[in-house]
Amino acid sequence: MLEWIIPLAVGTLAIVTKSPKKSDRKKIETIMRNVNYGVRKTKGEEETYLYPTYKKKEKLFDGDTQIGTRYFYNIPLGLPASKLAKMEKEVKVFTDGLQKPVEVAYKKGMLQFSVYDEEIPELFPYSELPDKEGWVAPIGKRFDGLVWHNFDHVPHMTVAGTTRFGKTVFLKVLMTYLIEHHPDDIELYLIDLKGGLEFGPYERLKQVRRVASNAEEGALLLTEIHERMERMYKYFRTNGWTNVVDTPEQKRIFIIVDEAAQLAPEKWMTKEQKDLLGMCQYFLGEITRIGGALGFREVFCTQYPTADTLPRSVKQNSDAKVSFRLPSGYASQVAIDDYGAEELPSDIKGRALFKTHELREMQVPYISDKEMKARLKQWEVKNHDPHHAPKNEEQTGEDTFYIR
Repeated sequence: MLEWIIPLAVGTLAIVTKSPKKSDRKKIETIMRNVNYGVRKTKGEEETYLYPTYKKKEKLFDGDTQIGTRYFYNIPLGLPASKLAKMEKEVKVFTDGLQKPVEVAYKKGMLQFSVYDEEIPELFPYSELPDKEGWVAPIGKRFDGLVWHNFDHVPHMTVAGTTRFGKTVFLKVLMTYLIEHHPDDIELYLIDLKGGLEFGPYERLKQVRRVASNAEEGALLLTEIHERMERMYKYFRTNGWTNVVDTPEQKRIFIIVDEAAQLAPEKWMTKEQKDLLGMCQYFLGEITRIGGALGFREVFCTQYPTADTLPRSVKQNSDAKVSFRLPSGYASQVAIDDYGAEELPSDIKGRALFKTHELREMQVPYISDKEMKARLKQWEVKNHDPHHAPKNEEQTGEDTFYIR
């Protein structure tokens, strides 16, 4: 009989912590024995334990710099995959024992322990970001290097986080990096429902198409975008195109919504107010549903992720999810479909979780308002008014994207 043993023991790491000279490999093996990460084999009254056996190790690099070591182990026959998955989730026992960041994974028939030399930094300056080609933006830095997001692969993103933990700074990082690397090909529609306090100073940039600072202005902006999407959809059909990445078009249109909870209808509102906000949420959902293939990229942000403030259509069509610290496990589940955001450190601003096909913790880049303004000042345009759209863009020739 084979039985997988994972007892919920406490204090099993005493042997590890008392042996400071023990190698990381030996510590891993000691922890596996101490907590019985193995298979128990019984034959009559005799019991023996089979543990994963060491196979090899390899160095881990970020560019030319070694950042850690990966240890490979063969696993005993008869080990259920579900138990291996549980081991991956209980990685904290190894992190605590080695006093280093550790990742556990089961790949290619082997159990892999990736042990890193450095912790996630508590501050990561924007100025240290390298240049990168394509429609990519920096998400943050981990112990294993930088994490990037490609908006051409996954066009839409949701961002959640309690105030003062880095959400708005993260939006400014995205905006700055994308403008610096695509100054002639990006168009920005900004819905800043803090009354325009955060993004108002950047409304004179040539890349900023429109700015809305309240729900009424947001409704007008989203109506314009929806009409533009309809024109572009017809243009795509005429040309036989199905996705912007496979066309000659270089422009991308980003819609950034900050404090989107202000667009959620409330019971006490009048019917007209509810209808207005409902229309806004409908248009935001339509952008994520069909806009990605047309070149639209939505970044939807909220302090209070609930079923009302984070519409289902937006969430389901936004496969990239970022969350800073949140007040509860429920809010974390709404934001990233998983627990964890409620456990992020309260004393480190800019610490976030990034959810795609996996969940990763990282430190997002930091940029001050002063640095952002200095970097983007070269693209300021006098007499540029992003608050009012032309009456007929096709006649004025201002809309050169797809409308010839």
